Amino acid sequence: MRNKLFILLFSLLGYSVISDAQYYEDAFRFSNTNYGLGSTARMQGIGGAQVALGGDISSAVSNPAGLGFFNKSVFVFTPSIDFRNANTNFSIFRSDGIESYGSEETFKNNFNFANIGTVVNFGKGRFTEDRFKGGSLAISISRNSTYHLNRNYEGPNGYNSIVDNILQEAGTTPVDNLSELGYAAYDQFLITPVTDGYGAFVGGYPIQRERIKERGSHYQLNIAYGGNYDDIFYFGGGMGVQILNYRQERYYQEFDFLQGGSDLDSLNAIYVDNEFSVRGSGINFNVGAILRPVPFLSIGASYTSPSFISLDEESFLDMEADWDAGTSYTEEVDGDQVTYDLGNIDPYQSDLFVNQYRLRTPSKIGLGAALFVGKSGFLSGDIEMVDYGRANLNSDDFSTSDDNDIINEIYEPVINIRVGGEYRFDKLRLRAGYAFFPDPIKNSSLLDRENITAGFGYRTLDYFIDFAVVTSKYQIEAVPYFISENQPLATSDINNTTVSVSFGFNF
Repeated sequence: MRNKLFILLFSLLGYSVISDAQYYEDAFRFSNTNYGLGSTARMQGIGGAQVALGGDISSAVSNPAGLGFFNKSVFVFTPSIDFRNANTNFSIFRSDGIESYGSEETFKNNFNFANIGTVVNFGKGRFTEDRFKGGSLAISISRNSTYHLNRNYEGPNGYNSIVDNILQEAGTTPVDNLSELGYAAYDQFLITPVTDGYGAFVGGYPIQRERIKERGSHYQLNIAYGGNYDDIFYFGGGMGVQILNYRQERYYQEFDFLQGGSDLDSLNAIYVDNEFSVRGSGINFNVGAILRPVPFLSIGASYTSPSFISLDEESFLDMEADWDAGTSYTEEVDGDQVTYDLGNIDPYQSDLFVNQYRLRTPSKIGLGAALFVGKSGFLSGDIEMVDYGRANLNSDDFSTSDDNDIINEIYEPVINIRVGGEYRFDKLRLRAGYAFFPDPIKNSSLLDRENITAGFGYRTLDYFIDFAVVTSKYQIEAVPYFISENQPLATSDINNTTVSVSFGFNF
């Protein structure tokens, strides 16, 4: 199944992951938001299962109808820290099996704020006889995603090099029309024009090494209102302003060209550094309702519109071929013989590329139910439906048709599941939960994402403190380039632990 995916991506793209931005990846990266990340520690502790619950500032994102449960105003802020490690395995994906070459572990910690904001209550008092009991307005900032991650891998590749990818891409394209990576390879004398296309100076196969560093975050400014009708029906709506920044740095190397029984002594190494950053802003809307037909049961539904995000990208590419001192190459230029000293050529540095594009993320539908056991606690469960294949890109600077084709081909609808509960003992609260997020890539063999959560809290009439721990496991993949056979592949097992503390003050 995975081989079919590689063939599809190569046939649609035909270029290197290192050399060109993969906008279909951006479409998923910036669409894959999780309101649980930006919830209070209380909601994080129950797995994020909050569509049918209220009385928490997190409802501004998950279901604004929950704001109708407030009967007083509150200020809340939630500092959070992520402990993330990646165990990355390098392998060659062959038609007859996978050759694995060991793994490398990396760590990255990140301090952030899951949310901060206030809820202002406009209720009519607890003893009003009006059926409309009033409502509450929430203004908050919450985290949708975090991108802090380091991955490293290294291993021998006895089948191909990035130069093979460049030759495959170049075909018979004139030098002036080569991709940025292709022209960089030509500038560094890794490829040269021949009668039927291009030839390579590289005669052996390398050890490959790459370091991938990601940074950034995706936050949302929320303005939402929820109302209460007769303590039975709660309704609400809101607006979210998206604010995101993302940066990726990929440092790729090939060296020791001894694999496959060939040794090219004059070429010591190839270095490719590719960096790109994306900043964006956008808007979405959400509406929701909660029905409480009997005191021990509530049923909730929410709808979040697509986010319409405008994105600005900057990127550049550096390449250096490390040749032995004294290595030379002679060619005929306008009838004259010209000799180049390869040991003294300058590294290739691209211009700074600036692109603007727009992303429409998929909408989300949430359904939930909560069962209350008197004043002893509750059990809550949610499902969230998202079709990542509905994401769409467009730009005035470049064609997005290939990327939109890939989005439609490889992504599919998923149903995310969240369950959790709370036990109350006087002023103390104990919580636990579980969340399941299926991989949205069709025919994927990657592990689905699972969250196991736990927490506790202490509440008084004037203030509250909540604590939560969320452990998460999932897998992601990276390739240095696409090749038609014997694909190099780096698979990372990600383990993340998030510790959050919410401080709330009622007024």
